[in-house]
Amino acid sequence: MPRPKDLKPFEARRTLAHRLSPRVDRIRQIATKLGIRPYECYLVWQKWNGSERGEGTPTEARRIQILPNPKVEDIAAVSLGLFGIGMIPVGSIRVTRISASRFTQDMLTGKWVPTQHENVIPEPYSFFYEIVEDGRGDDPPVRAKYRLLSTPFRRAGQVDWTILLEKISEDLGRDGLPKPDC
Repeated sequence: MPRPKDLKPFEARRTLAHRLSPRVDRIRQIATKLGIRPYECYLVWQKWNGSERGEGTPTEARRIQILPNPKVEDIAAVSLGLFGIGMIPVGSIRVTRISASRFTQDMLTGKWVPTQHENVIPEPYSFFYEIVEDGRGDDPPVRAKYRLLSTPFRRAGQVDWTILLEKISEDLGRDGLPKPDC
């Protein structure tokens, strides 16, 4: 019987689980076609026209939709908190069943800016997630912004990624552009 040993990167890429992951994506797409996954999820990078993040006006540098649509859980956990300036959404959600064959940890943490790998998100870029209903409700839909709350977790037995997202109060407008008060 062979002794236990770790897998080298080239061996890990040839495992049955890794090779089956594109097929798992095609099966998960069926849930989207059946209407079971009503939320679209996007990775969004913005570039600010100032010298640093948050300075000036943002423009969208890159947007990547997570396909097949992941499972967005606990969206009701985002509540409206009462603050001096009014009601502000607070809370976190869990997004599971993110394709392990299409996305890497660097992509899910925003370090893939917007076409290259970086150790950190460089100035003047910002990165966030956007959750949008798929079109069966309001037209145009609400575009909710979230930030990564935890390190993406690869669920090896499920051949996917899981992330936790925290609600950001300043959503984009329904047209996808920054609201005037941003």
